[in-house]
Amino acid sequence: MFEKSLTDLIRGIRANKKNEQKYIAVCLQEIRNEVKSNDIDIKGVAVAKLTYLQMLGYDMSWASFHIVEVMSSPKLLHKRAGYLAAAQSFQQDTDVLMLTTNLIKKDLASSSPLEISIAVNGLSHIVTPDLARDLCQDLVAMLNHSRPYIRKKVVLVLYKVFLKFPEALRLSFPRLKEKLEDADPSVVSATVSVICELARKNPRNYLSLAPQLFRLLTTSANNWMLIKIIKMFASLTPLEPRLIKKLLPPLTSLIQTTPAMSVLYECIHTVITGGFLEAAGDSSHALAATCVNKLRRLLEDPDQNLKYVGLLAMSRLLSTHPKLIAEHKDIILECIDDDDFSIRFRALDLVVGMANKKSLVDIVKRLIAHLVPGDSSGASSLHEASSVLDPVYRTDIINRIVFICSQNQYRNVANFEWYITVLVGLAHVSGVNVGEILTNQLMDVSVRVKSVRPFAVKQMFRLLSDNQLLKTAKKRDTNIEVLSAAAWICGEYCSFLDNIPATLECLLTPYVVDMPVNVQALYVHNITKIYAFWVNELIDEWNTELQTEFVKVTEVMKDKMGMFTRSTDLEVQERACNARAIFDIVLAAISQDISSERAPLVLQGLPSLFSLYELNPVAPKAQKKVPVPEGLDLDAWINDPLPDLVEDSESETASLETHSVDMDVHTSTTSKKKKKKSRSKHYDDDSEDEGDKEQRRAARMEALRNDPYYIMSDKSEKRKEGKLLDLEEDVDSIPIVKLSLDDFGMADNGKTKKQKKKSKGKRLPRLPSPPPPVYAPEEMPEDAVDSASDQEATNSKRRSGGASYTKSQQGQDIFAVEDSGLNTVDLSTPLGADERFPQMQTYLSPEELRRQEEARVRVERKERRLAQSASTTALKDDGEIKKKKKKKSSDTIVKKAKKSPSGVDTKEKKKKKKRPVAEKEPEQIVENGHGNEVPDMPTEELLKDQKKQIPPELLLSNEQVELHYQMSLSDEKDNGTHLIEAKLFIKNKSDEATLSNLHLTTIESFDFRYVEEIRHDSLASLNDTFELEASKGIEAVGYFAITGDIRRGLCLRCDLQYDVQNSSALNQIPLEMIVRPSVFVVKGQPMDPAQFATLLAEHGQEFDYRDTVTLQIPITTDTAVDQALIDALSTITGTTQLQVVEVVPGAASLYAKSIQGSQIAGLLKYDLTMQENAATITIDLKSTDDGFLEAFVDQLTATHL
Repeated sequence: MFEKSLTDLIRGIRANKKNEQKYIAVCLQEIRNEVKSNDIDIKGVAVAKLTYLQMLGYDMSWASFHIVEVMSSPKLLHKRAGYLAAAQSFQQDTDVLMLTTNLIKKDLASSSPLEISIAVNGLSHIVTPDLARDLCQDLVAMLNHSRPYIRKKVVLVLYKVFLKFPEALRLSFPRLKEKLEDADPSVVSATVSVICELARKNPRNYLSLAPQLFRLLTTSANNWMLIKIIKMFASLTPLEPRLIKKLLPPLTSLIQTTPAMSVLYECIHTVITGGFLEAAGDSSHALAATCVNKLRRLLEDPDQNLKYVGLLAMSRLLSTHPKLIAEHKDIILECIDDDDFSIRFRALDLVVGMANKKSLVDIVKRLIAHLVPGDSSGASSLHEASSVLDPVYRTDIINRIVFICSQNQYRNVANFEWYITVLVGLAHVSGVNVGEILTNQLMDVSVRVKSVRPFAVKQMFRLLSDNQLLKTAKKRDTNIEVLSAAAWICGEYCSFLDNIPATLECLLTPYVVDMPVNVQALYVHNITKIYAFWVNELIDEWNTELQTEFVKVTEVMKDKMGMFTRSTDLEVQERACNARAIFDIVLAAISQDISSERAPLVLQGLPSLFSLYELNPVAPKAQKKVPVPEGLDLDAWINDPLPDLVEDSESETASLETHSVDMDVHTSTTSKKKKKKSRSKHYDDDSEDEGDKEQRRAARMEALRNDPYYIMSDKSEKRKEGKLLDLEEDVDSIPIVKLSLDDFGMADNGKTKKQKKKSKGKRLPRLPSPPPPVYAPEEMPEDAVDSASDQEATNSKRRSGGASYTKSQQGQDIFAVEDSGLNTVDLSTPLGADERFPQMQTYLSPEELRRQEEARVRVERKERRLAQSASTTALKDDGEIKKKKKKKSSDTIVKKAKKSPSGVDTKEKKKKKKRPVAEKEPEQIVENGHGNEVPDMPTEELLKDQKKQIPPELLLSNEQVELHYQMSLSDEKDNGTHLIEAKLFIKNKSDEATLSNLHLTTIESFDFRYVEEIRHDSLASLNDTFELEASKGIEAVGYFAITGDIRRGLCLRCDLQYDVQNSSALNQIPLEMIVRPSVFVVKGQPMDPAQFATLLAEHGQEFDYRDTVTLQIPITTDTAVDQALIDALSTITGTTQLQVVEVVPGAASLYAKSIQGSQIAGLLKYDLTMQENAATITIDLKSTDDGFLEAFVDQLTATHL
């Protein structure tokens, strides 16, 4: 009567902002009492309030049964609240979902459309494979409902049903196909949406729907449905190319007439990706121009989303129609300055593809403007990082500039002096790290283009003398590596230097020590190169005055070279020491002949060390085209190897050849020919007997067969591979057809002539172009001839027209649905006679299931006892027959030998010995026979008697010491805090040496604290110092207070230190003692079944955390199944300290409580369907604490049965 309503709850939460948690806790307790009420109105309001609290983050899984009760309410208000609560809280493994099957069936058959709608909507959220299987027939029958609103909802929920039960798709597809002809547009739209989602991964199944979808495409005015249909046709056209000609007119009409931007984009996207431009023939250019013009409208729209998709569609057209995209260069360049970085990147992709000789300079200038701060007034401001643009964006800009200038071997660069200037300017941009790529570009351009070398040397001298750049050597993101290219270019082409002493001075600046070691190494090497060239120039002008000045400069260079000899890098040290040695030789030669007017001979030979040959670029395929000299066989042995090595190498080569796939047939055949020749030569020279070879081969195969690390191939596989091996040996007999490229060249020439005729017309006067650059030829080996592959690669590059700048992107759709089962459904074949909807499975109550299980166990037990008694009586009958026969024989013997009484005694003794054997035989048969017996679960008393104790665990074992430890809960307490007793068993493993100063240092943590005040009565403490003689041991005990919560991964940490006799080594070892959750279990408080049932009934909602553990019990032939089960259960209860509460046939209930009040309950079940001689034990656990449960699961999983 005085219960709070949902409105009161919301008002109370808002009024108690300071004590919100406390107020909600009180409300939750009230809700727990209200849901137990028999009044459905009170229960419905309570579930509604609980649903609101669940949205605030509070758990409501404990009320799942009460939610089902509210779902079954006849009142629509409560039913809606119940379905909403189920949609929010039910999971796939919620146990009460099996109770909702009949409930949902009843609601689907209701006469009220609102109840049907609520049930369908709730089913879409809580559907499981079982619910989908049981309800799919009812849902398909509702596709003919009189109300379009219901038909639409049923069509949509069927998609969720198909995901959980894919077999229903084949059974219901004909009915679903009929809904495309429905009179209501909303039902048709929902059907198209479902079919489009189904066809997303496997469109081939839905090719039969093309006529109906085409009719909808040409008649419907629903833009969203048109988008779905167009998307589906985009996936169907690759499978059926004939659809393109049919779809081209309506799509072209939509592109030209539709005002909806979303439909326009989908049409253009389908035209681009569906192959429509290729199939359009002569009108493909006009269609592409129409698409590009429409896309320009998207770029001009202020909506950022439309601008982005417009750029995305243009980037897909760029590869086929670059000229059409280049016509809209102005609007694309404006997108580069957009505030949205995603739009900038898309625009940059287009700009990279549009670059050519005419537009390259303008594009690069536009991109460089993004690298320089807006208020830049000089070159020095370039060294200040921009605070507006992201460094990643700036780095991407530089990479794109380098890419568009260097693609296709600098085809678009007309002025290389301009490109060198751009690269030097990029080297001054700070906040980025692009020194490596700039270095490669500067060196590559200088080597390839001879005419640019003088200008490049001047620019490199500017870089070497730039103090602002040198000061950035210690910064994190700097381009200081570009100085390595500057030093190399000045050293390689030092003849173009204007002032050699000034260059040497720049190379010997003190800032060099702050540079990377690879830059320092290049500095040292090029100093000697420039010095040698300078010496060569001074030889012709040598005189006494010049000699004096030269000696001073050389001595200064020698002194400054000392800073390189102190480098930490070995290569820099070596180069610097070599340079100083050269300077010493030069100074020594000059000092020997001071008065001579001619330069020493050492100076005359010094330049030839560095400038004897000119450095030219090497072709990428030069190494492959080095001709093999006549008479040289690269596969032949230099020295004759041992026969065993020959056999091993041949076997390895044969195995590799068998399991590998050769991509180049010509290369593989030639190499095999060479191998055959070399082998034949070797075998001709080898005079060894074939019999000895076979013996060694058999011995080697036997050794490999016994090697556990060598996997032998199956003989059957060898037989299967026999044909391949025979084919491999006869590769030379395969005919090779030589294709000539002349025919293709003639065809191409014909096309180009026609194109030239068409392109004739009026031309605008051209501006005077700069003189062409002089390129350095790429070096190739002598007698090298261009192969057909090179010509084909060149032609393919020309046909492609250019490369594209791409960035590797790896992503995953976060909204992806697991629909692998739907992809395997085949809709092309008609339904068979045996294919029908599955019948609903009836569920039994838990009490009925338990009664049936007990009846089955009783029947099996009775049959087993009857079988045992039958076998026992049969054995007894056999024994009695044998006794009668023996008695008759003994009577005859007595009659014949009455005079010998000793014989009678011996006969009776033999009878007495034989009787126990006959009586024991049936017992042995029963105990050892596994058969199909189902043993009973052992009783609590038997488990308690069989309970195993936990042995000490090994902590450390090395050559000197061995440690074991054992954890237990101590009876002592420290100010009311429970203590853990850690007992260590320390042993000296050495037979001679004594361990002295052995002590352990405990490490405190947030979970445990070492208590020094409490000591054991008779054992030593952990923090004591021990001295262990040879082969002696000691026990030590320590007490730790528990300061944290129980969870997985708890451990006690300490350091072990000790000294070994006659050894100066320091022995310090960190140790970790794992603390199991069983240590925290309270012992001595038995739990009877009545108390256990009361606990679960009254406080079952507190056991919120659940988990399951599955263990395997090995079953051997010499162990009875009963005994194996007893041993396994005793191991589980002994290691985890779980007490057995109650035992029923096939199951047992377990319980434990920790010292912190956390409780855990479990249900143990076993399955004796033995697979690979093992039985299965399953333990379902639930606990009041998540950490306590996780720790128990880890301990149970690590238990070895």
